[in-house]
Amino acid sequence: MLSPEELGKKLTEAGRLKLRPLCVYGTDEIPEGAIPSYTVDRCIAKAVYISAFFEATPSLYVEAGHEQCCTGGLLWMGLAEPHPKLKYFVTVGAPDFRGGAAEHLKATPELFEEQRERAGKILPYGKYMVIAPCTDEIAPEIVRAFIVFAGAEQIRNLCGLAQFSSSDPFFKTVIPGGPTCTTMIAFPAGMAENAPKNSAFVGPVDPTGNPWLPPELMIMGIPSALAQQMGADLKESFICKRSMIAYPEKLMVIKPHIKGTEKR
Repeated sequence: MLSPEELGKKLTEAGRLKLRPLCVYGTDEIPEGAIPSYTVDRCIAKAVYISAFFEATPSLYVEAGHEQCCTGGLLWMGLAEPHPKLKYFVTVGAPDFRGGAAEHLKATPELFEEQRERAGKILPYGKYMVIAPCTDEIAPEIVRAFIVFAGAEQIRNLCGLAQFSSSDPFFKTVIPGGPTCTTMIAFPAGMAENAPKNSAFVGPVDPTGNPWLPPELMIMGIPSALAQQMGADLKESFICKRSMIAYPEKLMVIKPHIKGTEKR
């Protein structure tokens, strides 16, 4: 089993990452030097992005009762119960909740409720959920998932690497519905009862992160066991064996072949 630091280096090599990868684990004690995620940003997902972008950011932790955190984020990490009116806020709005504001993320409140039910019960792995840099100070057996931020070409290659040792054409890599923090943490860490257990999750499809997540970046949440497999497969995969194809230095020039469409 590769250590978190070794595996972080493998993922960085495989994806040619510009932002540092992070790992996710649960604990009943606050790790030394860790800070509450809300001290970086109220949005858990944005705080994680800031941690990947600014390497000086220490480990982050999230716990129940943090009123400074996004309540939706706490809900989707199994650390809070949903407000009874939340289903209206994220869909069509309700005149007696937040002034009728609505996010229009689902067509109806009933669909939102059904989505939550289909995800299943979400349970954290301890009193504190921690998002940390990949270091050897963390025991590899407690790590539940890894988070990477990467561009389209990088994500395509990482998805191919995730599929390298599998014959499954459909479910090894998944674009799930739900909030950004769910895509990067709850689903890949196995916290959601019905989430696929060995799939990498790519996204997000949640547009509320678009004001801070650069348009060229995507997020990949990778279960620890799958990340270990990707690390073991790297040298034999196309990424290393055919690196000029995986990461070409120059793109082919595409020319029109339909008569009459040539540039004059």
